[in-house]
Amino acid sequence: MTSFAPALTCEHPLDVVEAALRLSEQGEAIALVFLTGTQGGAVRAAGAIMAVSSAGQTAGYLSGGCIDADVALNATEALQDGQLRRLRYGEGSPFVDIRLPCGGGLDILIVPNVPRTALETLAGVLMRRDMLHLGVSESGELVTGRTGRPDLQFRTVYRPNLALRIAGRGADCLALARLSAASGFDVTLQLIDDADIAAARPTGIATIQQLTSPAALPANRDDAATAFVLMFHDLDWETRLVRQALGGPAFYIGAVGSRNAHARRCEALRQAGVTQRDIDRVSGPVGLVPSMRDASMLAVSTLAEIIGAYHQEALADA
Repeated sequence: MTSFAPALTCEHPLDVVEAALRLSEQGEAIALVFLTGTQGGAVRAAGAIMAVSSAGQTAGYLSGGCIDADVALNATEALQDGQLRRLRYGEGSPFVDIRLPCGGGLDILIVPNVPRTALETLAGVLMRRDMLHLGVSESGELVTGRTGRPDLQFRTVYRPNLALRIAGRGADCLALARLSAASGFDVTLQLIDDADIAAARPTGIATIQQLTSPAALPANRDDAATAFVLMFHDLDWETRLVRQALGGPAFYIGAVGSRNAHARRCEALRQAGVTQRDIDRVSGPVGLVPSMRDASMLAVSTLAEIIGAYHQEALADA
């Protein structure tokens, strides 16, 4: 069994579906495998998705390595006979030779021979960064959108991939951008200095924008799965950028700096006409661990805080 891509590049459903589309372009038949239920401890949540090709290549994962090889084997068999498969691993499973160290149970649904058009539909919704409401019918049809169809045996909702818009200068914003991109998140990096832009280009960050004037900011393209992080130490830039972010749908807005610096920032926002309710939306100083003095540690601390907020948003959407 070969792996189509490293697991870290195939965690979000869009990554898995795009990998499946690439395999389909090579003439492979595709099965999509869904984790439909968990009992007790589990590495992944219900809704986790894996793709398996007729050649045995995989993208995505459903466990910490306990069941994925066996799931892929069952998926290739399903691709041959065209039959849906429902599997149970762990507690209550007939597979006595496959044990889950967590002691729980996992329910799996294998949907073979997914049409390329269905994969394109799933990818299109997620690439537009829309919420994907997905159901699987008793016959194996993939159904998108909110629907009350009674024949759906499984329903789930996928959020857009976490996106970060990072504005600032120097080592702090570069470290956070690198870490976020390496974690598979969508990153937009907004910088002033030519040297910072040159340093950012080799990192693989998808979108790098140069800020030229506080009075002429790029259009705000944040969505409800975007976190905005301010890494300036300049009130003029800070006030304009935070006001812009507050006018958009970003689920998280945060800024670096000491508590005193954040108090000055809040006062500047107040003087600029920002309401107290909006000011209270700005997290500062950012980070789970206070007073980080190292760019890489600040990046980890900040990203952890953002992921925590993103997780809470996901729970609210569930």
